[in-house]
Amino acid sequence: MSRLVDSDPDMLDNLVQTDFEFLEESCTLIESLSLDVEDFRLELGRATCYPSPDEPMSCLTAILNFIEYGSYSPFWRKPIFDESDIKNKEKAFDICKAALIKSVVEVFGEEKNEDILWSESNPEHPAGLIVERLVDWIKRYAAKLDAGDKTGLDGDNLAICASLSLGNLARKGFSIFSFLQPVP
Repeated sequence: MSRLVDSDPDMLDNLVQTDFEFLEESCTLIESLSLDVEDFRLELGRATCYPSPDEPMSCLTAILNFIEYGSYSPFWRKPIFDESDIKNKEKAFDICKAALIKSVVEVFGEEKNEDILWSESNPEHPAGLIVERLVDWIKRYAAKLDAGDKTGLDGDNLAICASLSLGNLARKGFSIFSFLQPVP
């Protein structure tokens, strides 16, 4: 990619902008469908995607990965973008994450998803991997706050997503509180 930056900055600008527009459109569609279409919420809770040909992953896990690990593109820091462009992209990226957080909360609020989201089939993970992951987000957030560390937007977003999602399960009678023991 460095040759492209050096040889054709306009092409890089077009590619980055197109990529970003796809991200925004995808997140907007996922959010909208999650809010309005029950079948979509059910499918997000159950469906599998294939980020690599030999490694299937639940769609919900893929979304959680993006919420947790997604970050601003290093290409936005190239000299072809001015500071206001970078700030606008960062703000729009944060809005994309917020849209996906809403989607996750909606999936957890879907009553018909309870059986798939709260899975007691594996004794090593009594509530399921996704619930454990969300509980871990809350524990890490609490530990940082206890240590006096301000977590920032990503830490806050993870805690908000986890709290609202698990709250949707808890209000339906699942006991998540046994998992919320303090971090040693």
